[in-house]
Amino acid sequence: MKRLMIVALCCLLPSVALAEVTATKTDGRVKLNNGLIEAVIDANGDVVSFKDLRGGPVEMVQKGQKIYWDANAEAIGPTTTTPPKKGYYRPSPDQTTVALAATPAQADVTVTSGPTEHFGFRAERHYVMKDGLSGLYAYVVFRHAADMPAARLWQTRFVVRTSPDVFNVWSVSRDNLIRIPRAEVVSKLMDATFRLADGTVKTKYLNSVYWGEVPAYGTLAVSNDKSRGIWMLEPSPEYHNGGPIKQGQTVHDDVLLRVLQSAHFGAKSVDVQAGETWSKVYGPFLIYANQGASPQALWTDIDRQLSAEKAQWPYGFVTAPDYAKTRGSLTGKVRLNGAAAGGAKVILSDVNTPWPDSVKGYNYWGSISADGQFRIEGIAPGTYALSVTGADQPTDFIGKTVTIKAGEQDAGTLNWAREMHGKTLWQLGSFDRRAAEFRNGDASRGYQMFTLYPQQFPNDVDFTVGKSVAARDWNYAQWSWYMKEPSWHLRFTAPAQTGQATLTIGIASAQPAKGKLTDVRVAINGQEIGAIRLPKTGTAGYRGGMQDQNYNLVTLTFDAKLLKGDNDLTFRHADGQVFDPALVKAASDAAADDDQAPGTGAPGQVMYDAIRLEVK
Repeated sequence: MKRLMIVALCCLLPSVALAEVTATKTDGRVKLNNGLIEAVIDANGDVVSFKDLRGGPVEMVQKGQKIYWDANAEAIGPTTTTPPKKGYYRPSPDQTTVALAATPAQADVTVTSGPTEHFGFRAERHYVMKDGLSGLYAYVVFRHAADMPAARLWQTRFVVRTSPDVFNVWSVSRDNLIRIPRAEVVSKLMDATFRLADGTVKTKYLNSVYWGEVPAYGTLAVSNDKSRGIWMLEPSPEYHNGGPIKQGQTVHDDVLLRVLQSAHFGAKSVDVQAGETWSKVYGPFLIYANQGASPQALWTDIDRQLSAEKAQWPYGFVTAPDYAKTRGSLTGKVRLNGAAAGGAKVILSDVNTPWPDSVKGYNYWGSISADGQFRIEGIAPGTYALSVTGADQPTDFIGKTVTIKAGEQDAGTLNWAREMHGKTLWQLGSFDRRAAEFRNGDASRGYQMFTLYPQQFPNDVDFTVGKSVAARDWNYAQWSWYMKEPSWHLRFTAPAQTGQATLTIGIASAQPAKGKLTDVRVAINGQEIGAIRLPKTGTAGYRGGMQDQNYNLVTLTFDAKLLKGDNDLTFRHADGQVFDPALVKAASDAAADDDQAPGTGAPGQVMYDAIRLEVK
């Protein structure tokens, strides 16, 4: 009876096998096999073969390619040799040691490299195979000792070069299947962005996501009778920089990415000074393979496997002492002017650092329920800054620290004061750091979104409070190129006022059209009341986003007597210019010539998060 029960279970869960893990090291190569998956790791620490063994071996890695790890880093200070382009670091075999520890239940391959003059860290990669699991765990530990020189880490990632002979579809969500474009490349437009012979554009930024919101994505082989997939599964996003608004790439071309740290969209680098001791564990995540009758069947299995991974977090197999296997939890309440702050987020991040810039430590967050309560679990012990963001508030709750130990902690009741400058006459949008609610905000991942403006707003933006619709009549970005009218109009009716008026403007993204600062002049009924002058906040304008990591508030005050009945609030790029198709070509040419900072020929822009007018 016991044998029959085991057979039945294997039929229900086809990813489970009874085979033990075998691990051999020959001629500098390590081969791992658990009857479901086979992985071969070379002397450089790269996975040169990754096969799904079920139903006949299928090589999932492109011929001549690998699953590899790399980084972009630099020394902070003078060096004796020329740094590599973009600080690119990918260790060679003479800089690498590969060690194997194996039991019948699991095998752990440790790959150690660095530091070098330009890569000032010790990096310890791990690949872990377990019995009964059709996947390979990966993680990397960065260490900077006190005797190392100052160093900066911009980006680190694992890259899977998937086989075009096997896979034909990307999927970043259950309902989002995108056939991988295979048309011939005609021209390069910018970094990893190309125009194809069929007239379409393929770009790695198309499939950017908020990492904390998308714990699973993959590359699929979809046919009429069977599907298979190779996936990235992430049970916790705690090691990413930037907290809940961090955006980054997932899949493009025949490339499946797990980016762990990046400076995209204006996020911060890891800067470690000489004499400073620092370490961080990036991962683990799971490179997972599955099979099924359809993409939906694959996703059903992914949901199951991801739940299983989350239930095991923190993982017991991690050998790095830097990884916290004992965790704590934090509960509490948040009251906003005495009412529950439902829908906002509580964020734990680096101390003495704004939470969007948190990069050296781990980040945790959780949503506040309708009754004002929150709970965050799985927190590594340590001291964190506690912030609250959201709830349509222009400014965050900040200034509190919490110390987490194993077990339960209660933060008590946090009293958050609502920012008010008098009676609100009207508000456009919601203060949430994003331009999502405006036109094209939910489609901002597209390439050169500014080219849609002439068709959608041939007479530019003219919005009337109470009549116009934000999702239709207010574009998500005010480009510095315009059609007929250099000013955007925001019209509203208000009776005569006295006192002080305050205009609060949330800026989700800014990119100067010329020089180092934007120059958007703000006027009420023809009277200029101030300007939006901000440095570049990131790359959302030309790399497909509705916000950058950096957020700004601009508060303008003026005499309320300027308000008279029918009012016209205008926003004008002082350095704007009339839209010309030739400008689009110039923007493309400039981007193609500059991989390090593409978009220099693109228009400047300001993305409005929300605008509120109050009178006191």
